[in-house]
Amino acid sequence: MVEPARAPLLQQRAFRSLSFSRFTSRLAQNAINFGLVLLIVDETGKVFLSSLLVLALVVPSTAAGIVAGVAADALPKRLVLFLGNVVRAVVCVLFVRGSGDVASFYVVAISLATATQFATAAEGSLTPLIVPKSDLAHANAINQAVGGGAQLLGLGVLTPVVLRVFDSPEILFGIAAGLFLVAAAQAVLIGGVQGPERREVGGDTPGAWWSAGWRQMRSDPAVMHAALELTVISAALIVLAGLIPKYIEDVLGLPIDVGAVVLMPAAAGVVAGLRIAGALSRRLPHGFLSTVGFGLFVVLLAMLTFVSEEAEFLGGYGAFEWLNDVNIGSFDSSGVLAMAIMLPLGFAYAVVSVAAQTVLNDRVPLHLQGRVLATQGAMAAIASSAPVLGAGALGDLIGVTPVMALLAGGVALVSVATLQQNGSPPAGRVAMANEVH
Repeated sequence: MVEPARAPLLQQRAFRSLSFSRFTSRLAQNAINFGLVLLIVDETGKVFLSSLLVLALVVPSTAAGIVAGVAADALPKRLVLFLGNVVRAVVCVLFVRGSGDVASFYVVAISLATATQFATAAEGSLTPLIVPKSDLAHANAINQAVGGGAQLLGLGVLTPVVLRVFDSPEILFGIAAGLFLVAAAQAVLIGGVQGPERREVGGDTPGAWWSAGWRQMRSDPAVMHAALELTVISAALIVLAGLIPKYIEDVLGLPIDVGAVVLMPAAAGVVAGLRIAGALSRRLPHGFLSTVGFGLFVVLLAMLTFVSEEAEFLGGYGAFEWLNDVNIGSFDSSGVLAMAIMLPLGFAYAVVSVAAQTVLNDRVPLHLQGRVLATQGAMAAIASSAPVLGAGALGDLIGVTPVMALLAGGVALVSVATLQQNGSPPAGRVAMANEVH
């Protein structure tokens, strides 16, 4: 008997509503995160304090993330997603009614990040429940594209326009509160979702409930390998996020809200590359994709670090002389080259993240998806906590360019060590990861 053809993913109500909710909430979250960075920089001008804000946004991935993963596995996932969005809307409203001093920026960042853990854990564990295993790679590519599009609009459009036109953080947070409420309504429209087979909260093996995700990861070398790759790439982006404001001002010589637009091709690169990365993750060995992705990421990050020197060097050749003529206000050849580099940098990130995420969704039991994803997020937060503060302090002392060079070298060393230690999954495990059940 021939199985009836399934409708494309975005024509399926559950996945479409989940994607809409994901996009709307991430649009609001990215806009607020960038708004908080701008407020901190305007008030203090210190790389260390902007890095501290980034840390405030990622620290809840540890303790709160583990609890959120348990909640996503043990409670109705739509309810967790709904409440996560409603709580974020309430936090935005409280900010509008609050004092607006520097301390409140950090309180808001931690509160929003904590609520975000519950929403994202529910999103991550919902996907393999409503998407057939054979479509998970495609679904993860769409999810990453949705996130990239939301980042593009949040950082490049919503925050700069609202803050420049209205010069009011309160209006930005009011808009974000409305978007979170819309995302909560879209979560309701997902409809009924049949949960996985019920198990004990701690999983099938004895041990503490909070370590169930870690135990599951350790039991499967392929899952641990993928989680470590996601941890390395995520930690690098967290540290980079703390340096970007100073990079925009010092290296590109642009105001932060304008300079953020220069970096937006990274999101476009993620969106454009995800479809390719999703297809490749089913056709090429996971270890090969990871090596290529990490290699590209390191090289392009190094190029981004020394973009001014590269622009000056290229401007001496006939084919690139036009770079010397770019002069739109403070926007010059360095900005042009940075935009060109950010596009493939986003693609390199997509190659690593989609391949690794697909391995997790393929191999982790459904009733443990939330806890494993939360544990991986906690690993990234822990791995980046000290480096993000150290990078911020060094950025104030020696400048952002040397620190970014150190970051590129550190990512290269850690990624090589990780790939060599774990190696590519043996052929049998790759076949299992790619098998359609």
